[in-house]
Amino acid sequence: MKKIFSLFLVAVLGASLFAASFKKGQTVYVSKNGNATEAEKSSKVVSAVTRGDSGVVVESTSKRSKVKFADLGFTGWVDNSTLTKKKVLKEAVTTSVDNIALAGKGKASSTIKEEATEEKKEEAKPEEPKTEENTSK
Repeated sequence: MKKIFSLFLVAVLGASLFAASFKKGQTVYVSKNGNATEAEKSSKVVSAVTRGDSGVVVESTSKRSKVKFADLGFTGWVDNSTLTKKKVLKEAVTTSVDNIALAGKGKASSTIKEEATEEKKEEAKPEEPKTEENTSK
C-alpha cells in the first residue's frame, strides 16, 4: 500500500513539474496557430492567434492562460501548449537544400551570385559629368 501511495505521489508531483503554466505579467509568444476563447472553459472564439503573436499573461492555470494581445487588440484564453516563453518568428524561413549545403561550404547559389554581380555592375557605372547643359535644365 505504501508503494502505491509513493508511486501516486511521485506521478502527481512529476506531472505538476511538466505542466506549462505561466506567471502573471510574463510575455509569451504563440508557437503554433490556435484560437483565443472568451472564457477559460468556453468554445466561443474571440480571435485566431498565429505563430509569432505576442502578449502578456493576465491569468494562468495548468492548461490555459488568459493573454492580453495588445498589438492585436483583444484578450483571450489560449491553450498553454500553443504558447512559449521564447520569442518566435512570425514566418518560417524557407530555403532549398542546395543553399543549405552550399552555405556549409561558404558558397552561395548561382542566383545569389548573379544578383550580387548585377548590383556591383550598377554601382560601378560612372556618373554623368556635370556640364552647363545639364545644370541649366
